[in-house]
Amino acid sequence: MVNQIEKYFPVPQTGVRAFLNPFAPLTHPALLGVSFNIGAGEIAGLIGANGSGKSTLLRILATLLVPTRGRASVTGYDVEREAPHVRAQLGFHSATDGGFYSRLTSRENLNFFAAMNGLFDAEATRRLDELTELMGMSSFLDSQVRTLSTGQVHRLGLARAMIHRPTVLLLDEPTRSLDPLAAAEFRRFLKSQLVDRHGTTVLFASHTLAEVEQLADRVILLDRGRLLACDSPRRLREATGSSTLEEALERLTPSVAQSEAAS
Repeated sequence: MVNQIEKYFPVPQTGVRAFLNPFAPLTHPALLGVSFNIGAGEIAGLIGANGSGKSTLLRILATLLVPTRGRASVTGYDVEREAPHVRAQLGFHSATDGGFYSRLTSRENLNFFAAMNGLFDAEATRRLDELTELMGMSSFLDSQVRTLSTGQVHRLGLARAMIHRPTVLLLDEPTRSLDPLAAAEFRRFLKSQLVDRHGTTVLFASHTLAEVEQLADRVILLDRGRLLACDSPRRLREATGSSTLEEALERLTPSVAQSEAAS
């Protein structure tokens, strides 16, 4: 549940200005009164242009950022007051995050994060084997992380987010660094295994509208920190009289509509 979440950051400053004004006021808005609710076992796609607030919202829900105003909860636990309970319930992956021990192997890293989430011995090994097959990691499972490619580290990050079978999964551009076949396989796994079989709730940000339309029960559209729409792809098309999701989103986004009108 997200209720009137707002997030402000200091205006970026460099050089002398940053030195003379180290405690700049929070005047740069990232989120402005965003509210929505995602049901258990639902997949919601978070979309919007760069800078619309998608990653900020995911990081608030993952307890990595504190909202300036408003409240949010995950499986009933408040992200500020009950952060440890929230973290126990969710897995989080960002395409820009590393966070691995570079001199340890992929296997050693995943075993470490499995232990951090209460998985040991046979249970951890079984889960690691499942994810190794799913993410195609067998070729680099015993390689040091510092030797891996960007795409391999991305696969490792997805595996880390899912190692403990979380109730809620937050994904920031989950297929960005995957090749087309690996991305398709991951989407099938996400839908058929995590959601349909285990009832996992998923909120993912993506720039790929075909992926959003294929996976999402609901689309959450952000524009410059504001919530513009939260509905199923079909109802968004119907409400805007559009034949495609792309066309519907263009009609819903003021900045796009204004630029088209001006041209």
